[in-house]
Amino acid sequence: MTSPQAQQRLTNVTISDTLLSAVASNAAAIDLGQQTTRQYLSDLAAAGLADLGADPDHGSLLEQAAVIERLAEKSLSTAFSLWCHRMCIAYLRDAKEGYAHKLQTKLRSGKLIGSSAMASGFQYAAGLGDLSLRVHRDTSGTLRLTGHLGWAFFAPAYGPSESLDPVVVAFPVCADGVEVGPELDLLALRGTASTSVAVTDVVLPEEQILTTDLTAFLGRARPVLSVLQASFCVGLASESYRHLRTQLTGVKQTFTAEFEHVANRLAQVKHQLVELLSMLDTGQPPAIQRLIAARLEAGVVATELTRLETITAGSRGFVTTSAVNRRSREATFIPLQAPTEAQLRTELASLRAPDQPR
Repeated sequence: MTSPQAQQRLTNVTISDTLLSAVASNAAAIDLGQQTTRQYLSDLAAAGLADLGADPDHGSLLEQAAVIERLAEKSLSTAFSLWCHRMCIAYLRDAKEGYAHKLQTKLRSGKLIGSSAMASGFQYAAGLGDLSLRVHRDTSGTLRLTGHLGWAFFAPAYGPSESLDPVVVAFPVCADGVEVGPELDLLALRGTASTSVAVTDVVLPEEQILTTDLTAFLGRARPVLSVLQASFCVGLASESYRHLRTQLTGVKQTFTAEFEHVANRLAQVKHQLVELLSMLDTGQPPAIQRLIAARLEAGVVATELTRLETITAGSRGFVTTSAVNRRSREATFIPLQAPTEAQLRTELASLRAPDQPR
């Protein structure tokens, strides 16, 4: 039998039924790119649900994870967009005052929607990739930014010093020299309005360099990034679990043992995730191995449960307008979400002690 915890959510959190119903009823339109997730981010921010745990007196990170989990049950695109927005707030918490403070205020109020392209930074820090942006000084001494990246206004770049030490920069996409590409025709994520950005000699005031210590910056951000990513994974997994458990009838009962195995894994990863979130809320930094392992397992479980739901759903699983088909397509994004499954596996293997089995 499956563990009852597979059905439980990370924690109780109050979200407007009207908002959840709107996200659910428009999930297909978001999937097709006929509607974006921007309005829901503004609504969540207005309700104080986009920055939970950002301050000690404003909710907890566990509650923020639960909001993302609930949204992922209805629409992974919406949950992903909130994760991205919330991470921008996290990136700004430890940055110096001035520009960073102004940005954070606008993000937390919902007046500005945040997006980032920190994937190359995490790959760079793990020795698995390079940076695509570079800061340089022109002949007048003005800092300028050049390069190409995915949709963002937070990104790592090589710094202006001769040593090219990496930095993290923030910039508005409306700045002179920023060219926003066409929206990408993504599988199941069209409503996120994802695209690419070309940056050519963009003037970069000193205050828009958020940090000159990329390693320390990523070290502070990685725990929050990992647990909130895992949250939208378990949200998607939980929704597939609820539908799947009613479909194991007749010849489909042959999948029962496989279902129970992966459902128990879902219960275990939820338990681990609650522990990690509670540690972060009380200022206890979890071991990086635990964070990576939980994020990896959450993604694998989501992929497995959506696969089982699809193959037991009958013809509905093959109809692109069905919710089960949408969840199946949403799940294909998870192994590619940075840090990718390949990167997570590589990092986890490198962190294990030599005497432990790999």
